[in-house]
Amino acid sequence: MLLYRTLQVVCVLGLGAVLAGCFTERGKEGKLLYGRHCSSCHLENGEGLRGVIPPLADSDYLDKHREELACLIRNGLDGPIQVNGRIYNQAMPGNRSLSEADITNILNYLHQEFKSPATRVSLAEVKRQLQNCP
Repeated sequence: MLLYRTLQVVCVLGLGAVLAGCFTERGKEGKLLYGRHCSSCHLENGEGLRGVIPPLADSDYLDKHREELACLIRNGLDGPIQVNGRIYNQAMPGNRSLSEADITNILNYLHQEFKSPATRVSLAEVKRQLQNCP
């Protein structure tokens, strides 16, 4: 009986480690994608280029425009936006080569790293947003 109980505990702990590894890998993927597609303008630390490129770190835009973020990443942005009370009017190129999963990973990385770690964006949410892009 003790052996059976020990095996149960080992299996549960092993499953937990595997699941934790999966979520960690997704976080790494989001960071990698951000570095490849976003950091040249928004910088590695998310501060942006003062007065030209808006910050992502501590940005009110991420919360206020959550429903638009997937479309913004996919299609880019042209025209003025307001971030933290400041107007920015620099075009942002879109990236149509990013998959729905890539965009989901980037958005989760943005929230984890720069805004609210408890916020999670699901793949279903990103798919819905992309279907409704203007």
